Amino acid sequence: GYLCNDNGSASQNGTEKCGKLEKELANSTKILSEKIKNKHLSGSGKTIPWYKLSTFLSDSDCARLESDCFYLKSQAPLDKECNNLKAACYKRGLEARANEALQRKMYGLFRGSGKEWFKKLLDKIMKECSELKTTSDELFLLCIDPLKAVRILAADIQTRAVFLRKQLDQKRDFPTDKDCKELGRKCEALGKDSNQIQWPCHTLKQQCDRLGTTEILKQVLLDEHKDTLKDQESCVKYLKKKCNKWSRRGDDRFSFVCVFQNATCELMVKDVQDRCKVFEKNMQASDINDSFENKQIKIKSAANICPSWHPYCDRFLPNCPDLKKGKTFCQNLKKYCEPFYKRKVLEDALKVELRGNLSNITKCEPALERYCTVLKDVNNASISSLCKDNTESKTKKADNKNVRKKLCLKLVEEVEQQCKVLPAELTELEKSLKKDVKTYEELKERAKKAMNRSNLVLSLIKKDGNNTPKNNSKSKDKNVVSNEKDTTKYVKILRRGVKEALVTESEAKAFDLAAEVFGRYVDLKERCEKLASDCGIKDDCDDLKDVCEKIEKTCRNLKPLEVKPHEAVTESTTTTTTTTTTVTDPKATECKSLQTTDTWVTQTSTHTSTSTITSTITSKITLTSTRRCKPTKCTTGDDAEDVKPSEGLKMSGWSVMRGVILAMMISFMI
Repeated sequence: GYLCNDNGSASQNGTEKCGKLEKELANSTKILSEKIKNKHLSGSGKTIPWYKLSTFLSDSDCARLESDCFYLKSQAPLDKECNNLKAACYKRGLEARANEALQRKMYGLFRGSGKEWFKKLLDKIMKECSELKTTSDELFLLCIDPLKAVRILAADIQTRAVFLRKQLDQKRDFPTDKDCKELGRKCEALGKDSNQIQWPCHTLKQQCDRLGTTEILKQVLLDEHKDTLKDQESCVKYLKKKCNKWSRRGDDRFSFVCVFQNATCELMVKDVQDRCKVFEKNMQASDINDSFENKQIKIKSAANICPSWHPYCDRFLPNCPDLKKGKTFCQNLKKYCEPFYKRKVLEDALKVELRGNLSNITKCEPALERYCTVLKDVNNASISSLCKDNTESKTKKADNKNVRKKLCLKLVEEVEQQCKVLPAELTELEKSLKKDVKTYEELKERAKKAMNRSNLVLSLIKKDGNNTPKNNSKSKDKNVVSNEKDTTKYVKILRRGVKEALVTESEAKAFDLAAEVFGRYVDLKERCEKLASDCGIKDDCDDLKDVCEKIEKTCRNLKPLEVKPHEAVTESTTTTTTTTTTVTDPKATECKSLQTTDTWVTQTSTHTSTSTITSTITSKITLTSTRRCKPTKCTTGDDAEDVKPSEGLKMSGWSVMRGVILAMMISFMI
């Protein structure tokens, strides 16, 4: 070969290569020796006593230098230096463990000044040392002298903060998941005792929060099974719509990533495309393709293959445009998994019917037997197919009993697995739900107060049985709250007693609050429905009963913002009013009812215009008529005369004659 002769000896090239490697080895050894010397651990080729060993080393220093010593000390005279290094790193680890044990008890007390602060610090360290001094030799030595312990712990915190600051400067702006976990833990341990890492740790937390939220957002978008993450343009366009929607609803889960939409999409798209390549490699390496070609996939094998591969096809295929074999693979997978998923749907439906009887096989078998008998009687061909042996043939007799036993075993096993996982999951979800419901209730109260202050009225168009608006329905109680379940439909903004009024700023703010309340209510109801489905097996799982009762109580008390139906109500009433007025002539000594007026109200039309929780305007029109009075006798002693309203007084007898004679005389004189 190039480095060896045919007889196995080194060729000229091999000799030159060996010389070159020897020089590189000597150079590496020299560099390592200098690094150890810089840490004050060379000892001039001698072993350094334990009490003189310097421990001013970082984790990375120990890891890197000990690794170099492992490979190089046998090639050069580095035994003493490397042994000193190894002992120093070990001593550092023991001291660090002792320091951390004491620092955990005194977290946040090392930042301060003054005599009172120092006295409080000493009292605390003596109290903790009384409990910890027998734990290890290092803690005992640390606690012998409290003043020295304070100096050692303060110096240790300062040293660790310096090393952490150096790491943060390198990684805080673009951290990885690993950086977030490791550096975040260190920031939490030192944050309250060191000023110099406060802002770098704050920056790291922001970036890690954004990274974590971006990962959650990526999963949310992938679960939609759309092609929104196939490229940067599609992602930014879709994310902008989603962010606007979340903002209107008051959903602030992704508020931070929505501020940096381009950077967020860049991270998500890059990660998805990397996963697309891995997905393609896994497809090529899998032997499932051979099974597709040979049509050998059975229900048993499909139970392992379909749940594992199908979600990847749904999530990644729309977002992986460069997948060559992916489309064909996923199409074949969907085709061959179809019978499995159809049966899975039936089994899940059967699991619902057998709730309370799936805790063990003893309860399941008789319950399934009874249920299968009922299905046979009602001729339900869907679920009943699970109750019988479908492999019956001329050469094989049906074994329904064995089929039902296997089915029970499968269902009971599935419930057992769910019982192991669900309690912890639902406990966390219940806490999150309770917290969000509390926030929702506070927001709802704010919306109510804002609506009352602004006289904002939200109403539903009341509908009849045919789902058509009712504008002429009569209701005696105009403030009855609608029983309509979906309170987010047909919401309108109204102003009391004013038609087509301009919307004020206070009304707009109140309406925005109400819209946010409705959005949160819809989300919470969806979560309640999902949790109620998960709690379906609570009768078969004792560990679920308590948490499911809490979830049911929380969801039962979840009420929407009250919205009342808006109706136009017209009512007609008839009222009769009689008014009698008596006028007395001062010249008459005694006269009864000289003029009498009777008034009837022949029609009263009342028009009532009612808006929900608004004032009522009533208009009345009264038509009156007057009848003539009957003749009335005067009590002066004269003869009765005809007296009628509006017709004056009738004359009779000598009075008439006198009037005629007087008229003739005047006429004659003229």
